[in-house]
Amino acid sequence: MQKAFIDKNINIQKLVQDLQNSLSIDGWEVRINQYSQNDYLLRGQKKGHFHKVEEILIRVRGDPDNVLITIDEENIGTFGRAWINLKLLGEIERKVNDGFYS
Repeated sequence: MQKAFIDKNINIQKLVQDLQNSLSIDGWEVRINQYSQNDYLLRGQKKGHFHKVEEILIRVRGDPDNVLITIDEENIGTFGRAWINLKLLGEIERKVNDGFYS
């Protein structure tokens, strides 16, 4: 799953911090790897149903006017995917459009 934001002047570090906070609030244990100034990988894990470990990988990269968010997930059920699409990405898109990350 990918989401691109073009011509939005996004502070990528602020976006990554907000993603980390959103995941943590929802119960994910989050680690961040920074590959360069504008290239981050967030790795979230939490126990899901039947004690399966759910994992989400969120890659944020680009420059302030051209940001790409890529999300990969493993062992995440229907509710988890709905949360990713509606809550996580929906909230990020709303904040980008409102200039929250400028």
